Amino acid sequence: MWNIFKRTADQRFATGTLIEPAVEPTDESQPHSHRNVIATIDFIGPVAVATLTVTELTQDDGVVQLTELLDDLAQSGARHFVLDVRNVQHMDSSCLGCLVEALNRMAADGGRIALVNADHSVAYLFRMTRLDRVFPICSDVMAALKAMERASAEA
Repeated sequence: MWNIFKRTADQRFATGTLIEPAVEPTDESQPHSHRNVIATIDFIGPVAVATLTVTELTQDDGVVQLTELLDDLAQSGARHFVLDVRNVQHMDSSCLGCLVEALNRMAADGGRIALVNADHSVAYLFRMTRLDRVFPICSDVMAALKAMERASAEA
């Protein structure tokens, strides 16, 4: 079983225009935290936890921002993603398509994406499209980690 609290040096982002360090770790025992244009990113073992800071993910801007975030997470070396969507009040189907594409790319390596703290309208969109069967929607990050671990064990 993998240790969700183990941190490795290869899970750091390179500082760039999209990602700025939110916290400068003083040594390897400090957690790694970064800030993306639309999210704050933390690492828990092989899992990247992205807390989205935007209230709306719609149309072209939402797709571009979400695609950049998911690409940044993939480049970080994280195997699984947890998207904390507590601030997102509206998401449209184009962003759902973006999430499905990212999940399809990750699935080849056993990667998963889970959502936490979904607003009623966002959770409804996932239920209506039946994507709640593909993306676990959990109440908190620990529940999402357990759901992904359980799904990995079943695969």
